Amino acid sequence: MRWLAIALLTAACSGSPTPEVDAAAEIDAAAPPIDAARPPAGAARGSFQLTYYWVTSEDDYSGAATVTLYRPGCAALATVRPGFASAVDIEGTGRLSDGRLINVDGGCGCARSPCYVEPPADHPWGTGVQDRPLVPYRSIAVDPAVIPYGTRLWVAEFDGVAVPGAAPWGGFVHDGCVLAADTGGGIVGTHIDWFVGLIASYRALDGALGLDRVTVHDGGARCP
Repeated sequence: MRWLAIALLTAACSGSPTPEVDAAAEIDAAAPPIDAARPPAGAARGSFQLTYYWVTSEDDYSGAATVTLYRPGCAALATVRPGFASAVDIEGTGRLSDGRLINVDGGCGCARSPCYVEPPADHPWGTGVQDRPLVPYRSIAVDPAVIPYGTRLWVAEFDGVAVPGAAPWGGFVHDGCVLAADTGGGIVGTHIDWFVGLIASYRALDGALGLDRVTVHDGGARCP
């Protein structure tokens, strides 16, 4: 679950997280057209603000490790670089320099809040709400007052986009289908936050698509 969420409109995965990808080179500007013969999507929910989030990496930040992150119960989990500490508070999931994946667990009464846990092995990209595994390009964060958790949605502008990365987490043409699997403090109202795995994928997609709003439908028969 994301602890804080911000609109990073100007601000990416393989089976073993922390892959190196040239995401920008893997966006296909001439993605295949939407197949009109596919089953219909459900009812329109309207236009939503679009932002992105990803697993932040400690190795992307410089400086001495001076900030202690805590587990629930206040045992120290790791001492990290200050820039990474701030970033992982926002993104909700991060990878330490020693290779461990950490996931925000929520506010706590320790010397620093929020507290963090290490997700289970079957959640290699972190955990959203209701213990749902985050899946690159398929998980979105929502305001549950607008879209209930677990809702399958079809986002028109995602359909036909060739997403960056390597199989099984990337390297495919998106069908527009996503799942409401997460939330965040800044995700309020008609706003979805798209989980794209790595920051490189964010940069590639945002650069290629240039979207700050998208059209959201219930998944219907198109996204069973």
